[in-house]
Amino acid sequence: MFVFGILVAVVALIALIAARTAKADKLRRQAWLTFGAGLVVAVGCVVAASITVVPTRNVGIVTSWNKPTGRTTGAGLQWTLPWEGIDEWDASGQTYAHLGDQCVWVTIAAQRRACIPVQIEWSAKAEKAPENWAAYREVDDLSRFEVFVERRVNPQINGAMTSIFADFDPLGSVDVTSGDAPAPDLNKTYKEPLVKALNTELGDEIVVKSVAFESPRYDEPTTQAIAAYGQKILEARNLEIDKANAKTRAEITRTDASVDQVARCLQIAEKLGKEPGLCMGGTVSLTRPVETAK
Repeated sequence: MFVFGILVAVVALIALIAARTAKADKLRRQAWLTFGAGLVVAVGCVVAASITVVPTRNVGIVTSWNKPTGRTTGAGLQWTLPWEGIDEWDASGQTYAHLGDQCVWVTIAAQRRACIPVQIEWSAKAEKAPENWAAYREVDDLSRFEVFVERRVNPQINGAMTSIFADFDPLGSVDVTSGDAPAPDLNKTYKEPLVKALNTELGDEIVVKSVAFESPRYDEPTTQAIAAYGQKILEARNLEIDKANAKTRAEITRTDASVDQVARCLQIAEKLGKEPGLCMGGTVSLTRPVETAK
Protein backbone atom coordinates (compact mmCIF):
# COMPACT_ATOMS: atom_id res chain seq x y z
CA MET A 1 0.00 0.00 0.00
CA PHE A 2 2.80 2.40 0.86
CA VAL A 3 4.65 1.63 -2.39
CA PHE A 4 1.45 2.20 -4.37
CA GLY A 5 0.98 5.53 -2.59
CA ILE A 6 4.51 6.57 -3.58
CA LEU A 7 3.81 5.75 -7.21
CA VAL A 8 0.59 7.76 -7.13
CA ALA A 9 2.47 10.66 -5.50
CA VAL A 10 5.02 10.59 -8.33
CA VAL A 11 2.19 10.77 -10.86
CA ALA A 12 0.68 13.69 -8.92
CA LEU A 13 4.04 15.48 -8.92
CA ILE A 14 4.37 15.06 -12.68
CA ALA A 15 0.84 16.42 -13.05
CA LEU A 16 1.77 19.40 -10.91
CA ILE A 17 4.77 20.18 -13.09
CA ALA A 18 2.60 19.83 -16.17
CA ALA A 19 -0.04 22.16 -14.71
CA ARG A 20 2.55 24.85 -14.00
CA THR A 21 4.16 24.64 -17.40
CA ALA A 22 1.22 23.95 -19.69
CA LYS A 23 0.23 26.83 -21.97
CA ALA A 24 -3.18 25.57 -23.02
CA ASP A 25 -5.95 26.21 -20.51
CA LYS A 26 -7.59 22.83 -21.10
CA LEU A 27 -4.37 20.92 -20.61
CA ARG A 28 -3.59 22.99 -17.52
CA ARG A 29 -7.02 22.18 -15.99
CA GLN A 30 -6.58 18.45 -16.67
CA ALA A 31 -3.13 18.50 -15.08
CA TRP A 32 -4.44 20.22 -11.96
CA LEU A 33 -7.30 17.70 -11.69
CA THR A 34 -4.83 14.83 -12.05
CA PHE A 35 -2.58 16.36 -9.42
CA GLY A 36 -5.48 16.79 -6.96
CA ALA A 37 -6.78 13.28 -7.42
CA GLY A 38 -3.31 11.82 -7.19
CA LEU A 39 -2.59 13.77 -4.02
CA VAL A 40 -5.76 12.50 -2.34
CA VAL A 41 -5.06 8.90 -3.31
CA ALA A 42 -1.42 9.14 -2.22
CA VAL A 43 -2.33 10.56 1.18
CA GLY A 44 -5.01 7.88 1.59
CA CYS A 45 -2.54 5.13 0.79
CA VAL A 46 0.01 6.51 3.26
CA VAL A 47 -2.60 6.76 6.01
CA ALA A 48 -3.89 3.25 5.28
CA ALA A 49 -0.34 1.90 5.35
CA SER A 50 0.15 3.49 8.78
CA ILE A 51 -2.92 1.99 10.46
CA THR A 52 -3.28 -1.60 11.71
CA VAL A 53 -5.90 -3.13 13.98
CA VAL A 54 -4.46 -5.83 16.27
CA PRO A 55 -7.09 -8.30 17.57
CA THR A 56 -7.79 -8.58 21.27
CA ARG A 57 -5.23 -10.58 23.32
CA ASN A 58 -2.80 -10.61 20.39
CA VAL A 59 0.67 -9.07 20.22
CA GLY A 60 1.59 -6.87 17.28
CA ILE A 61 5.08 -7.47 15.82
CA VAL A 62 6.34 -4.21 14.28
CA THR A 63 8.29 -4.85 11.06
CA SER A 64 10.17 -2.63 8.65
CA TRP A 65 10.24 -3.94 5.10
CA ASN A 66 9.16 -7.33 6.50
CA LYS A 67 11.99 -7.47 9.04
CA PRO A 68 11.32 -7.31 12.80
CA THR A 69 12.24 -4.07 14.52
CA GLY A 70 12.12 -5.61 18.00
CA ARG A 71 9.13 -3.48 18.94
CA THR A 72 5.70 -4.86 19.84
CA THR A 73 2.26 -3.36 20.30
CA GLY A 74 -0.81 -4.26 22.23
CA ALA A 75 -4.28 -4.92 20.86
CA GLY A 76 -6.49 -2.33 19.18
CA LEU A 77 -5.86 0.44 16.62
CA GLN A 78 -2.12 0.96 16.13
CA TRP A 79 -0.18 3.59 14.18
CA THR A 80 3.20 3.01 12.59
CA LEU A 81 5.40 4.70 10.05
CA PRO A 82 4.13 4.16 6.49
CA TRP A 83 6.96 1.80 5.57
CA GLU A 84 6.43 -0.24 8.71
CA GLY A 85 3.91 -3.02 9.20
CA ILE A 86 2.42 -5.01 12.06
CA ASP A 87 2.15 -8.78 12.00
CA GLU A 88 0.05 -10.62 14.58
CA TRP A 89 1.28 -13.08 17.20
CA ASP A 90 -1.37 -14.94 19.17
CA ALA A 91 -0.91 -14.35 22.92
CA SER A 92 -4.34 -15.65 23.91
CA GLY A 93 -4.93 -18.93 25.71
CA GLN A 94 -4.16 -22.06 23.70
CA THR A 95 -5.29 -25.63 24.37
CA TYR A 96 -3.47 -28.89 23.79
CA ALA A 97 -6.69 -30.90 23.88
CA HIS A 98 -6.38 -34.68 23.76
CA LEU A 99 -9.26 -35.99 25.85
CA GLY A 100 -11.47 -39.01 25.28
CA ASP A 101 -10.75 -40.86 22.04
CA GLN A 102 -8.14 -38.22 21.13
CA CYS A 103 -5.83 -39.40 23.94
CA VAL A 104 -2.06 -39.54 23.43
CA TRP A 105 -0.51 -43.00 22.95
CA VAL A 106 2.76 -43.47 24.83
CA THR A 107 5.06 -46.40 25.57
CA ILE A 108 5.09 -47.27 29.28
CA ALA A 109 6.94 -49.77 31.48
CA ALA A 110 7.72 -53.21 30.01
CA GLN A 111 7.19 -51.77 26.50
CA ARG A 112 3.43 -51.73 27.02
CA ARG A 113 1.18 -49.08 25.46
CA ALA A 114 -1.19 -46.65 27.18
CA CYS A 115 -3.43 -43.92 25.79
CA ILE A 116 -3.33 -40.89 28.11
CA PRO A 117 -6.22 -38.38 27.91
CA VAL A 118 -4.79 -34.95 28.74
CA GLN A 119 -5.63 -31.28 28.29
CA ILE A 120 -3.01 -28.55 28.70
CA GLU A 121 -3.87 -24.85 28.67
CA TRP A 122 -1.02 -22.49 27.82
CA SER A 123 -0.24 -19.12 26.29
CA ALA A 124 2.76 -17.65 24.49
CA LYS A 125 4.84 -15.04 26.31
CA ALA A 126 4.46 -11.62 24.71
CA GLU A 127 8.08 -10.62 25.38
CA LYS A 128 9.34 -13.55 23.29
CA ALA A 129 7.02 -12.80 20.38
CA PRO A 130 9.53 -10.88 18.18
CA GLU A 131 12.20 -13.57 18.55
CA ASN A 132 9.82 -16.45 17.82
CA TRP A 133 8.15 -14.54 14.99
CA ALA A 134 11.55 -14.09 13.33
CA ALA A 135 12.48 -17.75 13.84
CA TYR A 136 9.55 -19.16 11.85
CA ARG A 137 8.07 -18.56 8.41
CA GLU A 138 4.65 -19.17 6.95
CA VAL A 139 4.24 -22.67 5.55
CA ASP A 140 1.40 -23.38 3.13
CA ASP A 141 -1.70 -22.02 4.88
CA LEU A 142 -0.13 -21.90 8.34
CA SER A 143 0.76 -18.58 9.95
CA ARG A 144 4.06 -18.04 11.73
CA PHE A 145 2.37 -18.66 15.07
CA GLU A 146 0.77 -21.88 13.88
CA VAL A 147 4.15 -23.07 12.58
CA PHE A 148 5.63 -22.19 16.00
CA VAL A 149 2.98 -24.35 17.70
CA GLU A 150 3.41 -27.27 15.31
CA ARG A 151 7.21 -27.27 15.29
CA ARG A 152 8.11 -26.04 18.75
CA VAL A 153 5.33 -26.39 21.31
CA ASN A 154 3.51 -29.60 20.38
CA PRO A 155 6.68 -31.71 19.90
CA GLN A 156 7.92 -30.64 23.35
CA ILE A 157 4.59 -31.55 24.94
CA ASN A 158 4.62 -34.93 23.20
CA GLY A 159 8.20 -35.50 24.33
CA ALA A 160 7.39 -34.60 27.93
CA MET A 161 4.44 -37.01 27.92
CA THR A 162 6.65 -39.81 26.61
CA SER A 163 9.33 -39.06 29.20
CA ILE A 164 7.24 -38.87 32.37
CA PHE A 165 5.15 -41.95 31.53
CA ALA A 166 8.13 -44.13 30.55
CA ASP A 167 8.11 -45.87 33.97
CA PHE A 168 4.34 -45.91 34.42
CA ASP A 169 3.28 -49.47 35.35
CA PRO A 170 -0.51 -50.04 35.50
CA LEU A 171 0.09 -53.36 37.30
CA GLY A 172 1.27 -51.30 40.25
CA SER A 173 -2.29 -50.06 40.82
CA VAL A 174 -3.64 -53.59 41.27
CA ASP A 175 -4.69 -54.21 44.91
CA VAL A 176 -2.39 -56.93 46.26
CA THR A 177 -5.07 -58.16 48.67
CA SER A 178 -8.15 -58.28 46.44
CA GLY A 179 -6.78 -58.30 42.88
CA ASP A 180 -8.94 -55.30 41.94
CA ALA A 181 -7.46 -52.76 39.50
CA PRO A 182 -8.84 -49.25 40.21
CA ALA A 183 -8.18 -46.47 37.69
CA PRO A 184 -4.95 -44.64 38.62
CA ASP A 185 -5.15 -40.98 39.64
CA LEU A 186 -2.88 -39.44 37.00
CA ASN A 187 -3.56 -35.91 38.22
CA LYS A 188 -2.14 -36.76 41.63
CA THR A 189 0.94 -38.53 40.30
CA TYR A 190 1.85 -36.92 36.98
CA LYS A 191 0.45 -33.37 36.92
CA GLU A 192 3.40 -31.72 38.67
CA PRO A 193 6.08 -33.72 36.77
CA LEU A 194 4.49 -32.73 33.45
CA VAL A 195 4.32 -29.03 34.39
CA LYS A 196 7.95 -29.17 35.52
CA ALA A 197 9.05 -30.86 32.29
CA LEU A 198 7.23 -28.29 30.15
CA ASN A 199 8.64 -25.38 32.11
CA THR A 200 12.13 -26.80 31.67
CA GLU A 201 11.80 -26.97 27.87
CA LEU A 202 9.37 -24.13 27.11
CA GLY A 203 9.37 -21.93 30.20
CA ASP A 204 11.05 -19.03 28.37
CA GLU A 205 8.48 -19.06 25.58
CA ILE A 206 5.11 -20.12 27.02
CA VAL A 207 3.20 -20.11 30.30
CA VAL A 208 1.52 -23.38 31.33
CA LYS A 209 -1.80 -22.46 32.95
CA SER A 210 -3.36 -25.84 33.74
CA VAL A 211 -2.99 -29.59 33.21
CA ALA A 212 -5.80 -32.13 33.56
CA PHE A 213 -5.78 -35.90 33.03
CA GLU A 214 -8.58 -38.42 32.62
CA SER A 215 -8.38 -42.18 33.25
CA PRO A 216 -5.95 -43.91 30.87
CA ARG A 217 -6.75 -46.63 28.35
CA TYR A 218 -4.51 -49.54 27.42
CA ASP A 219 -3.86 -51.70 24.41
CA GLU A 220 -5.21 -55.27 24.44
CA PRO A 221 -2.00 -57.02 25.66
CA THR A 222 -1.72 -54.61 28.59
CA THR A 223 -5.39 -55.04 29.49
CA GLN A 224 -4.96 -58.82 29.46
CA ALA A 225 -1.80 -58.56 31.59
CA ILE A 226 -3.66 -56.50 34.24
CA ALA A 227 -6.51 -59.04 34.34
CA ALA A 228 -4.10 -61.98 34.58
CA TYR A 229 -2.11 -60.32 37.36
CA GLY A 230 -5.29 -59.65 39.34
CA GLN A 231 -6.36 -63.28 38.89
CA LYS A 232 -3.01 -64.52 40.19
CA ILE A 233 -3.33 -62.34 43.29
CA LEU A 234 -6.83 -63.72 43.91
CA GLU A 235 -5.65 -67.31 43.48
CA ALA A 236 -2.69 -66.72 45.80
CA ARG A 237 -4.99 -65.25 48.43
CA ASN A 238 -7.33 -68.26 48.23
CA LEU A 239 -4.35 -70.60 48.49
CA GLU A 240 -3.17 -68.86 51.65
CA ILE A 241 -6.66 -69.15 53.15
CA ASP A 242 -6.76 -72.87 52.32
CA LYS A 243 -3.34 -73.35 53.91
CA ALA A 244 -4.45 -71.50 57.05
CA ASN A 245 -7.61 -73.61 57.33
CA ALA A 246 -5.65 -76.83 56.89
CA LYS A 247 -3.20 -75.72 59.58
CA THR A 248 -6.08 -74.98 61.95
CA ARG A 249 -7.68 -78.37 61.34
CA ALA A 250 -4.38 -80.14 61.94
CA GLU A 251 -3.88 -78.22 65.18
CA ILE A 252 -7.36 -79.23 66.40
CA THR A 253 -6.63 -82.88 65.58
CA ARG A 254 -3.34 -82.76 67.51
CA THR A 255 -5.05 -81.14 70.49
CA ASP A 256 -7.79 -83.75 70.57
CA ALA A 257 -5.23 -86.55 70.42
CA SER A 258 -3.31 -85.18 73.41
CA VAL A 259 -6.31 -84.89 75.76
CA ASP A 260 -7.12 -87.75 78.18
CA GLN A 261 -10.08 -89.52 76.56
CA VAL A 262 -11.81 -90.50 79.84
CA ALA A 263 -11.57 -86.95 81.17
CA ARG A 264 -12.92 -85.56 77.92
CA CYS A 265 -15.80 -88.06 77.96
CA LEU A 266 -16.68 -87.08 81.53
CA GLN A 267 -16.68 -83.39 80.55
CA ILE A 268 -19.06 -84.08 77.69
CA ALA A 269 -21.36 -86.19 79.87
CA GLU A 270 -21.42 -83.50 82.53
CA LYS A 271 -22.18 -80.83 79.98
CA LEU A 272 -25.06 -82.83 78.52
CA GLY A 273 -26.38 -83.91 81.96
CA LYS A 274 -26.02 -87.64 81.17
CA GLU A 275 -24.68 -90.57 83.12
CA PRO A 276 -20.92 -90.95 82.69
CA GLY A 277 -20.95 -94.73 83.03
CA LEU A 278 -20.01 -95.35 79.45
CA CYS A 279 -16.83 -93.38 80.02
CA MET A 280 -15.66 -96.03 82.50
CA GLY A 281 -15.63 -98.98 80.12
CA GLY A 282 -12.62 -100.70 78.66
CA THR A 283 -12.79 -98.47 75.65
CA VAL A 284 -13.84 -94.87 75.47
CA SER A 285 -15.91 -93.48 72.58
CA LEU A 286 -16.21 -89.75 72.25
CA THR A 287 -19.18 -90.09 69.99
CA ARG A 288 -21.31 -92.26 72.25
CA PRO A 289 -22.19 -89.59 74.84
CA VAL A 290 -23.23 -87.30 71.99
CA GLU A 291 -25.50 -90.00 70.52
CA THR A 292 -27.08 -90.62 73.98
CA ALA A 293 -27.84 -86.94 74.23
CA LYS A 294 -29.83 -87.13 71.02
